[in-house]
Amino acid sequence: MKSRKILTTLFAAASVATLLGTAPVAVNAASSNSGSATTSTKKSPKLVIQNTPKLSKWGYVVNVNSSAQPIYVGKSNYAKLVNNPLFKGTRTVSPKKIKNVRFKVEKVMYFKGVSGSPEYFVTSKDHKYNCWTPNAGLQYYAINSKSFQNVIKPLKKIEGRSPIRPNGKFTSKGTITDRKWLAKNEHDYALAVKAAKKLKGNQRKFALGSLKQMKQDGVLRNVMMEKKDNILLWSVN
Repeated sequence: MKSRKILTTLFAAASVATLLGTAPVAVNAASSNSGSATTSTKKSPKLVIQNTPKLSKWGYVVNVNSSAQPIYVGKSNYAKLVNNPLFKGTRTVSPKKIKNVRFKVEKVMYFKGVSGSPEYFVTSKDHKYNCWTPNAGLQYYAINSKSFQNVIKPLKKIEGRSPIRPNGKFTSKGTITDRKWLAKNEHDYALAVKAAKKLKGNQRKFALGSLKQMKQDGVLRNVMMEKKDNILLWSVN
């Protein structure tokens, strides 16, 4: 599963690097679920930027652990970069040097009519660090803590059942049709919820909220779990 995440990161980075050079930018202040009209700098924009409330609501809870896209240093870069992925700052920093800095996911961008992974705009609490990055480069800050492992282990089992190549146990859209597979997913999901209830404070709230969203989004019945806007699922590898 880790190799698949690496491939996803590389593919997304390559796609963005190729398309950003020519794509006009469309900015939508509302989320993709709001139905609000999108304004753009040109007709029929290829690049769309939107708010992402499902992710933003958690606040500053993610670390950036990928160099797929540069992390720019400087508060002045925030306003320039948040709605303009074409902007290039002058100072960058390696994720390794700020591995304990927490970021908030504020925006998502995708290419209209073009397949590929979306990218997300993240910023630190003081807006000193800002970047656009694939979700494979983001993870929940406490994901490696001892207390979180009992939540992660059953989720890894669910992810591990998702093959890279299609087979007769799910449809072309990723919907799982095999009853035994579904039963195992439900069992492991219940174990994750049980473990999440033993967490404390904001970690408990985050884990239970993310697991609830996971079920509501139909992830247990679909093999495309990494495509969901769910920070907890992004962190499973």
